[in-house]
Amino acid sequence: MPLGKTRDKVITGLARASGRLHRYTRVRIAVAVVFTLAIAALPAFDVLRLDLWGGHHHYLGQQQGLVETAKRFAFPFLGINLAILLASRFFGRYLCGFVCPQGSVARLGEWLRFRAKTRRDRLVGVATMVSICAVLSVVSFSFWVDWRVFRDGGALSIALSALSLLAMVAGFYFLAQRVGLGFCRHWCPSGVYFALLGHETCNGIEFAHPRGCTDCGACDKACPMDLKPRAMSLGAYRPGDGFYPDGLSNFSLCIRCGDCVSVCERVHARGEEPTALRMGPLPEHARGGAASEHAEAPR
Repeated sequence: MPLGKTRDKVITGLARASGRLHRYTRVRIAVAVVFTLAIAALPAFDVLRLDLWGGHHHYLGQQQGLVETAKRFAFPFLGINLAILLASRFFGRYLCGFVCPQGSVARLGEWLRFRAKTRRDRLVGVATMVSICAVLSVVSFSFWVDWRVFRDGGALSIALSALSLLAMVAGFYFLAQRVGLGFCRHWCPSGVYFALLGHETCNGIEFAHPRGCTDCGACDKACPMDLKPRAMSLGAYRPGDGFYPDGLSNFSLCIRCGDCVSVCERVHARGEEPTALRMGPLPEHARGGAASEHAEAPR
């Protein structure tokens, strides 16, 4: 069975059984809302906006030329990327698991899909996804074109702007609904970059309590990256796939989304032993996929 369908079945069953959002999902929702509002504020308040229609480029509230705006933004952009580099190097790919807008929208699509029981539910899910994709498109469009184009622009400018918006909505919808988290698993160039950086980090997934594991395999089926969560500290590697080259370990490919921990907690919610998997700061022996005498291989 394809990974996407297997993952859907596992998460669907557990979500319906629990009836509430996991704490990781609540964090993702909060981060997505704050991140979207912060990004939307940049063009709305002329902090950063490039106007390919009227040439009204802004940086920190001042209208400037295109080259000058790009030059002034270069250093903050470099600083942001340096911060991302350091975060990925020392803490792992939490940006992929909790911040990435593509991942967030794809997860929303999953949630709507496994909650839908009737045709009406499916239609509501599609309408919700289109609305979310429209919001993302509006935010993206605002960075590049002044909205006054629809009031003052010529027929060609208005048509091109409208087609661009529709193309953005369609593109976001296709990525979220048709590609989904498979984009993270196969084709994300940023993910490859983060994976190469984060081979040895101090945070991640640990098979902390092997005695609490019943070998149900739910964690393996739930992993959107098609990894083996219980083998993170055992030096397991996966063959190259899509943009990802050979020689990357489970540890570096892990996006720290916590789905494996979530299903492990829900499967063993009433068990006497501690949950087998945990996510967070790692002991020295569990970092970087190094083989550990303290860890036990999954049965």
